[in-house]
Formats: sequence, C-alpha cells, structure tokens
Amino acid sequence: MDSTNEEAERQLAAGRTAPFVVFSAAQSQGRGRFGRVWHSPAEGNLYLSFAFRPELPPERMHLFTLWMGLNLCELLALLAGVAPGLKWPNDLYYGERKVGGMLTEARIDADHTRDLVFGLGLNVNTPDSAWPREIAPRATTLAREAGHPLDLNQLAAAIVGRVLAAYDRFLARAPLDEVADLWSHHDILAGRRITVVQGSATHTGIARGIDNEGALLLRTEAGRTLRFRAGEVTLRKE
Repeated sequence: MDSTNEEAERQLAAGRTAPFVVFSAAQSQGRGRFGRVWHSPAEGNLYLSFAFRPELPPERMHLFTLWMGLNLCELLALLAGVAPGLKWPNDLYYGERKVGGMLTEARIDADHTRDLVFGLGLNVNTPDSAWPREIAPRATTLAREAGHPLDLNQLAAAIVGRVLAAYDRFLARAPLDEVADLWSHHDILAGRRITVVQGSATHTGIARGIDNEGALLLRTEAGRTLRFRAGEVTLRKE
C-alpha cells in the first residue's frame, strides 16, 4: 500500500471501530517526520500502524511516542537478545545505526484527541545489499544485531500485544517515574554533544535527558538549560 499510516487514517475516517492495526509487506509512500521518505522495501521488514480513539485531552499526549518507544525497546531486547536505544523523540537505534522509526499523528479537537495513529517501521531481515547507497552506512536490522533472522509473524504478534498493553497503561496514566527509569536505560543521547534544530533556530550543547513532560533537556555552553517539545536532533562529532 502507499502508507500504513495513510490507510489507518482512511479507515478511521470511514468509521471503522478502533483499535485496529494495519500491516503491509512494503510501502510505496512510506514517510517519517517532517514528510521525509521512509525506505520501505519488500525485504522481510515490518510496516504497521495502530489506530486509536483515545478521547484524551491533548496535554495528556505529550509522552505517548516516548512511552511506546520505550516499551518497544524493552520488547526488542527480549526478542533480539540485544537492547536498542531510543533517540529522542522517535527513532530506535543500535549504536550509531537506525533500526526503526515511529510516527505518531493525531486529529485533535479543541479539548480532546479524537483519532490517533501510531506508525512503526522496523528493519528486521533486510540483507545489507538491499539498502540504497546513501542509507547503508546508517541502517541496521534486528537480524544483524541478533546474529540470525527473526520470524516476522512471531515478532508482529509480540509487537501488537506489547503496544496494546502499553496503550491501556497509558490511558490509565502510567507512572512518570517508570518513564524516567526506562529512559535512563535506553537514552542514546545522554551526556553527548548534540545540536537541536527548531524552525530557523539552532542550539548546541550537552543532552541532559528529559523532563516530566517528555521534553528534551539541553545544557548549553553558556550554562543555560533549554527544553524542547519538538525539534530535529543531530549528534555532534567529537
């Protein structure tokens, strides 16, 4: 299909009962944040989107993507035998290589979140030879990190179970201290020199984790601590 997020949004608009999950073996128009293309070959990967109708105030949603990402890190550590890290706010990494990305999109009314789509693209069994030249140095797969191919059906079933359970806990107000604890185990930016681009502004400093609303904390060279609810993060070479 074109995009699992697009299909989930179409089905929500048509009145389908939520929650449900959309899977595809490949995407012709897979996308990430800021409208970027997500390379989605039919090479044994997972592309899926969860559709929800949470009916929650928008201010309750600030930790949603991080919460889901942390739960996926915990699950993949069990299934692959190697724990991935989370690059704020929505990328899954092994070392310096990206293994997956998340894209959360919502339709929000004045006082509540009506529809929510949580998309996940996960590199599972793609051979190294299948990556475009510009992506190959920055991408990895679960099979590469685990040392063996993974069963896509078992992996998909485990992800569905974990995400739905995490969603239920989110609705029940999962404790902030649990988010903070998981973040301390999977934060790949902690203590590293980064640049945050937000609109036309660029800020450089040391990553200092997140606050209780999921905002990224940056300690500048001038000694100020800045917080970012959105932005593009780049690791600086030492």
